[in-house]
Amino acid sequence: MMRCKFRSKQLTSFVAWVGVDSRGPTSFYFASDSRISWGNDPNVWDCGRKLFASKFEPEIFGFVGYLVLPQSILQRCCDVIDQGLRPADAALSAEARATWLFERIRSEVQQHPKKFMGAFTIFHGMRIGLGKPGATEFRLFATSWNPLDKAPSMTEIQVPSHRSSILHIDGSGKRDVESWTKRWSESDQGNTSRTMFSAFCDALVHGKDIHSGGEPQLVGIYRKDAAKTFGVVTAKGASFQGMLNPGLSDRAEIEWRDALFQRVLPSGKVLKKAQLHSRPRQVILDKLP
Repeated sequence: MMRCKFRSKQLTSFVAWVGVDSRGPTSFYFASDSRISWGNDPNVWDCGRKLFASKFEPEIFGFVGYLVLPQSILQRCCDVIDQGLRPADAALSAEARATWLFERIRSEVQQHPKKFMGAFTIFHGMRIGLGKPGATEFRLFATSWNPLDKAPSMTEIQVPSHRSSILHIDGSGKRDVESWTKRWSESDQGNTSRTMFSAFCDALVHGKDIHSGGEPQLVGIYRKDAAKTFGVVTAKGASFQGMLNPGLSDRAEIEWRDALFQRVLPSGKVLKKAQLHSRPRQVILDKLP
């Protein structure tokens, strides 16, 4: 595989991480913001979808950079996967799945008018195996293109199996996300999956990147079952795929998380059987500069 290139400014905030317990990897997540911006123009749109998850396969997707081509590719690829239209031999291994998406991206890049297209990176996460600890693994691939390249390039980002870890942070908000991740990781709660999402949410609210904003989006994969698209509840209310106050039916079978990664109802009330989390004393917002 060719080395992935990250040369240009990516107008978003993105983070990928893996959750690990004493038995091995248990979960795998992407988080992103929802803001669409146009260079230095002050006008922004905080309802842009940036993350995708298959309804029937353990695969998740996200992107940073240029919007139109990645968003179109990922929506259609999810539809193809969920309708059972992806060739069987293109799903036999992690490499086969990643190559299938890479070929779709390369084909679209060739057809897209170059003068309208900006740099982008598409992320493809997946689980191989099912259920039992030690019998599953998570894999992460990234495909990038920028105007200096004749064709996209793909690389694999390693996923450690011994501890919960940030795998990749990207976008114009990268510095803010890294700063808040450091604050949370140095707290008494340490490197846990919940602190990684909380740090990301803090970066969106209190960071300085004008190109990152709106509500956080979250997709993920557990040890079994298909990928999930989560609803997220913040101080502004419930959101789904970046859409605030979506007016969902009470019967909607969606898992909701708040900014502390607690399992909650759309109202924000913590579920009775959910594990309670608290903000560490080292990251009290009203005491931070």
